[in-house]
Amino acid sequence: MTKEKITAALGHRYDTLYLHNEAIVLPDYALEFPDVGEHPWVGFNRMVTSLPWDIGEQAFSHYLIAKDQGVPLTAIPAFPSRFFPQLGAVVSKQANIQAPKDLEGKRVGVMGFGYTPAVWLKHLLKNYHGVDIEKIIWVEDDNDLFLKGLNYPKDSRFTIEKISKFTGLETAGSNPQTVDALDEGVLDAFFAPAAGPPLTDKTERLFRDPYPMLQKWLDDGGIMPINTLVTIRKETVKKYPGLPQQLFNALKIARQRYHQEDALKDIHLGIETEFLFKNKLFPDQYGLEANLQPIEEMIKACYDQGVIKTKYSPEDLFVPVS
Repeated sequence: MTKEKITAALGHRYDTLYLHNEAIVLPDYALEFPDVGEHPWVGFNRMVTSLPWDIGEQAFSHYLIAKDQGVPLTAIPAFPSRFFPQLGAVVSKQANIQAPKDLEGKRVGVMGFGYTPAVWLKHLLKNYHGVDIEKIIWVEDDNDLFLKGLNYPKDSRFTIEKISKFTGLETAGSNPQTVDALDEGVLDAFFAPAAGPPLTDKTERLFRDPYPMLQKWLDDGGIMPINTLVTIRKETVKKYPGLPQQLFNALKIARQRYHQEDALKDIHLGIETEFLFKNKLFPDQYGLEANLQPIEEMIKACYDQGVIKTKYSPEDLFVPVS
């Protein structure tokens, strides 16, 4: 039987790699992969605007913002990438930022106000570190690679400025390069994904000794936030109602295989695997129930920061899968 062809803009990393190389396949659907790079950010903007593909890995806050703007997307509760956004916060040495509270009154660069690492970090700074995030000057890259075209709300409580391109994201799958605006003192700090931009002799991490900080965060009830999830066009679900369950099943198997192989490595998702094992964060699980807390936290963060107007329930966001 000829399988239906489905386009899937998934990253070429972690568990999605096993779908790319066809080590794991769907029974009734043949996945075709556009080149969106190892790290799939290059497809993020198109997947929340023009929707050229049936399936797309997407940053979590971007999906919420798109859904709130009426973009016909849904998702399955599969989360290829998780992270500790605290590790992506880099500061200028000349700004004299010794603690998170020192960010008040400073100019903090973000790739976009609603960009997932920025949303998570604002949420953590406010609710865990006692920072008044309304006293920070948020500086966006005016070349918005992720949320351009969504016209999502920017709450008047926040001071938001734009400067010319500073993120250093140039090619599909690249991580941020050195941020000139930070070295030159135009920005006092910069929030980026993963471990942030490489340090220079003029920059340092906001959290100088990250593992004790992360341990205390987790001991106090903190979570390892979701970075990306897997979205599907609503019209695709309507046309192929069996696709979400088959895709979810395939990704669950892929995750298990990824865990088996990655358990042998020292680093998982940019974090020491031993640290994740100790805190029962590895292996992780897919599914709605197993991820309710980080899902609810992201909804709350986006709603509190005013980038969405609807306070969704977790069940509103996903196609039911078993």
